[in-house]
Amino acid sequence: MQSPKNNSQLHPVLTVTQLTNQLRDTLENAFQQVYVVGEVSNAKVYPSGHWYFSLKDKDSTLSCVCFKSANSMLKFRLEDGLMMVARGKMNVYPPKGTYQLVAAHLEPVGVGEWQLAFDQLRNKLEREGLLHPDKKQPIPILPRRIGVVTSPVGAAIRDVLSALYRRNKNVNVVVAPVKVQGEGSAEEIAAAIDHLHRIPNIDVIIVARGGGSIEDLWAFNTEVVARAVADSAIPIISGVGHETDTTICDLAADLRAPTPTAAAELVAKGSAEIQEKWNFLNRQLGLRTQAHLSEARARLERLKPLHVLLRYSEQLKRSRQKINFLRERMDRNISHSIDRAQRRWRQRDEKLKVLGPLNVLGRGFAILTDMNGHIIRDPLDVREGDAVSALLKSGELYLRVEARKTTDEPDNEEVFGDSAILPPSIEQDSTPTIVPPPSIEQDSAPILPTPGGKDSARTLAEDVVEYTQLTIIQE
Repeated sequence: MQSPKNNSQLHPVLTVTQLTNQLRDTLENAFQQVYVVGEVSNAKVYPSGHWYFSLKDKDSTLSCVCFKSANSMLKFRLEDGLMMVARGKMNVYPPKGTYQLVAAHLEPVGVGEWQLAFDQLRNKLEREGLLHPDKKQPIPILPRRIGVVTSPVGAAIRDVLSALYRRNKNVNVVVAPVKVQGEGSAEEIAAAIDHLHRIPNIDVIIVARGGGSIEDLWAFNTEVVARAVADSAIPIISGVGHETDTTICDLAADLRAPTPTAAAELVAKGSAEIQEKWNFLNRQLGLRTQAHLSEARARLERLKPLHVLLRYSEQLKRSRQKINFLRERMDRNISHSIDRAQRRWRQRDEKLKVLGPLNVLGRGFAILTDMNGHIIRDPLDVREGDAVSALLKSGELYLRVEARKTTDEPDNEEVFGDSAILPPSIEQDSTPTIVPPPSIEQDSAPILPTPGGKDSARTLAEDVVEYTQLTIIQE
């Protein structure tokens, strides 16, 4: 098809398919084999087995595909974040008009393909807990029947049988022959382990293979073998390769042996070795039993009453000394307190004696009260003819008022009752007459009632002082 005239020139017009086919031919012919390095992203594994992913760097992204026929030869799983070198050819996909790299081989950058596959499987099994030490089963001490999974034509089977026969002729061996390398070997090993579970009385299983390269040992680094070993109900000893070789089978097994011979020696112990172990354990049992008995005897001795008393005698002695010291200090404090109290009492007693009313009465004074016990302080407090009481130092007098006179009156005579107490300048011609109160007869016994009764006597005693030796005669 040609385009219309334009400036006297004709331009060809291509369809989309024609242009796409030309681009495909040019691109595929120019890049029939190319090596590309980049980081894997958007990795997807489809049920068909094909891998679709992208390789990218800082500025660009390249779509890639690795078909099942190519990736089935790879040992690792495709994951995002891996740095990968892809070898393949460029391809144009006409329906979408896109180009992509069809990878024929992938190789990790910085780590080998085999090591990457090993690390990926180990990490996966660790996340599932299949390699955890808590899953390990104990190996029986004296197995009677041993299963062996190995090649029937290699050196490993000869080494295992020789070691078993040399160590213990009474052990029974069941061999499950398998391929130990090449295609299908991993499935055979897993099937052999499963078959030994159906044979009765198998006590332990040995999985063995001689040394070789990582490719030769790869059957023991596969997931199918690892899961068969980890899920085994019978304890498994792995003796694969040499001492420096480590496989996933070693990590999943209940016990790892450095070589096939060592694996056989671990389970088939000779009678001399067993007897030596028995003697050692018997001696240890005797020593520990004797130690426990000695400790128990010592504990019983410590629990005897005499030992208990002796243990606490020093503490009791210190407590007794402390009690005696506190008792002596208490006695001293009490004695000092009593002495101080007595001194204070004597001082106050002397002071009260000096200031007390009895001392005043001893100098010739008297205290006058009416018949109700009220102290008379003024002549106007009584009337003529009233009976009054005079308290002296040695007793009481009952008087009657004949006259009264205040200090304002000119007469020098002071009348306090039936008898007049005159000043020193006035002489008295007769003995004063004591007039008893109306309630007392003249010829009655000289028992003088207290004016005002018991309450008055109590009031009088309180007015004087309580601690004096004053005798108040009560009716």
